[in-house]
Amino acid sequence: MKKPTLITLGVIPLMLVLLMSVAAAMQQSTTPDGRAYVSGGVSEDERIEMQKGRDHYSLWVLTAARKSGAYLSDVHLTITDSNKKVVFDAPIDGPWLFLDLPLGRYTIAATYKGETQHNVTTIHAGDHHQAIFYFDTGDATSAAMP
Repeated sequence: MKKPTLITLGVIPLMLVLLMSVAAAMQQSTTPDGRAYVSGGVSEDERIEMQKGRDHYSLWVLTAARKSGAYLSDVHLTITDSNKKVVFDAPIDGPWLFLDLPLGRYTIAATYKGETQHNVTTIHAGDHHQAIFYFDTGDATSAAMP
């Protein structure tokens, strides 16, 4: 029987640390009303991990730079329902927010560096809606959008 080597013993904990760091970088939580959400997606590993579970959420929000298409974080999102009740109000930890909203009509306000944009969406049974917000960031480069 082969004894574990130092390399083998070192790789396993390193893999665990890397997996835990991806999970720790994404913010998974619930709104005050108990609606599940996750935000993040700064790294490719985070985006891959988030995409695996996105079908559990009815609203997908993406924030990016208008000219370069670079992903943005720290965009403040305020989401209100048709009764003007705030159902989500926080900055997101990366370019993506996945939020499990009940059926209904919602207004999404996204604010980045003093600029606020709005989007209205209606969640129907079995729906997944995506809202994309592009902000002017002063980027001089034009690249493909995400």
